[in-house]
Amino acid sequence: MHPVGRAPESSAPGRMTRGLAWRLRALGHLLGPDAGGQLTEQLAERPAPPPPDPVAEAQLDAPAQGAIVERGAFTVSGWAIFPAAPTARVEVELGGHPLGLAQLGVARLDLGEQSESRDAAVAGFELATDLAAWPGGDGEAVVRVVATSVTGARLELAPRTIVVAPAPSAPAPPPASRLRPAGAGSRQGRRILVCTHQLCLGGASRYLLELLGDLTRRGAADPVVLSPIGGPLRPELEALGIPVHVSGPAPLDDLESLSGRVEEVHAWAAPLEFELALINTTSPLTLCGAEVARQLDIPAVWAIHESFEPAVLWAQCDAAVRGRLEETLGGAALAIFEADSTRRIYEPLLPGRCRALPYGLDLPPIDALRAGFDREAARRNLGIPAEAELIICVGTIEPRKAQASLAQAFDLIADRHPKARLALLGAGDTLDSRALAEWAASSRLADRIELVATTPDIQRWYGVADLLVCASRIESLPRAVLEGMAWELPVVSTDIFGLAELIDDGSTGWLCEPGDTRALAAGLERALGTDPAERRRIGASGRALVERRHALEPYGAEVARLLEQAVAGGAISA
Repeated sequence: MHPVGRAPESSAPGRMTRGLAWRLRALGHLLGPDAGGQLTEQLAERPAPPPPDPVAEAQLDAPAQGAIVERGAFTVSGWAIFPAAPTARVEVELGGHPLGLAQLGVARLDLGEQSESRDAAVAGFELATDLAAWPGGDGEAVVRVVATSVTGARLELAPRTIVVAPAPSAPAPPPASRLRPAGAGSRQGRRILVCTHQLCLGGASRYLLELLGDLTRRGAADPVVLSPIGGPLRPELEALGIPVHVSGPAPLDDLESLSGRVEEVHAWAAPLEFELALINTTSPLTLCGAEVARQLDIPAVWAIHESFEPAVLWAQCDAAVRGRLEETLGGAALAIFEADSTRRIYEPLLPGRCRALPYGLDLPPIDALRAGFDREAARRNLGIPAEAELIICVGTIEPRKAQASLAQAFDLIADRHPKARLALLGAGDTLDSRALAEWAASSRLADRIELVATTPDIQRWYGVADLLVCASRIESLPRAVLEGMAWELPVVSTDIFGLAELIDDGSTGWLCEPGDTRALAAGLERALGTDPAERRRIGASGRALVERRHALEPYGAEVARLLEQAVAGGAISA
């Protein structure tokens, strides 16, 4: 292998030899038929110098040397390629203080085109964090990055010196509450403006579909959904009798333009006499709807699924827009979270107004599918051998969910488990999907690793699988894990946020360290090496936990109670 972006050093003598031979052949026409030809033959007989031994290569792309970085969202990114094995972990520190492990598997198709390494296309890494809590002082600080391969080889990247600057002054916090009950009684249940980020097949969107279905069935809500982006869940909502208004994405790079869009949506919303707003996710895409709720002067309840620091989640927004996001969220009547560890991230913005409430799953439809499910027929239809041990990972393919690291971890243990196959469900027309597909196609396990396009028919994959893996670096409480457990599917997961609160290692699943390919391989080895009867016991324990802790009916009842309290005003009781 040679340094990416340059021709191999060993190619220089080859070019010189070829160039000299060309000149001698030309000279032969002048000196006679033998002179140039004899020398050319002598040169051709000389063996070419051997190529150098492969070496590990890496580069830090960001931050730039000397960059001035405010205390807020901060990103470290680059790539690392080892000659004989994939990267297992990338550790980042700033000024001698650890920042954590970077996400691995970031798509780098440019490297894949230039390097002979089969890992090059997914050799990128990235760590995004908030420097607000970084313990170092303002001024110069050195960024150090160390990459380690799955064989233990270490490579320290060339360090970068940056300048850490104080954070800009934060906007004054809004009053504790300027919200009041609004509007007269609705047709059936509270008239709710439901603002979400999009209507795709992702976990947060499917969560909203099931929650609104439950709230309308119990007569607790009369919702209208406002979304900047449509998607396949729109007809499902409308089939439940829930109107949907798709407004188009609001501009997030200019506060004045955003305010204009808010005025337009407010003109649509004002005659509908909403009493309450339910904001689904803290994606910047929900800001327009949340701002409309403020202008309507109705209380807002946020359902927050993202375990990112707000500064990181909103980093791509204009500074004034970020300030408005923080101000709008800070004025919420209440925020609910599916994991207590996620709640702690947002508590400083909403002191005393945060509730951890593990969300519910609609189990009867799943059980109806399970009752009549023909596993053998479904495997035949999907092209899965009857004897295969099928491992699935469900989620949009992106570095945060670490599917590239999972594929590399599978490669490390596959020889000991020849019946094992890996299916990665959530591929799309994205750079990350294309890079991972390229890696898989060039792998020695190309016939045992499959990328599957995002599909609404996810339930049958739970039915045909033997093991579910969540390899994510950042995740609150993925719905796919709960659905897999509802199918009595044993789960291997990284030990992060709500997953650490859900899974009891060795009892209801297996946990492993996040951000480390070797640790993920060890987790796969533990699960695949477990006796089938014990795996069935773990799957049954997971199902019992979901029934006890994550059923939709009690969750919907508690959300309905909290929404009523928000409309009534005053403190939200636990």
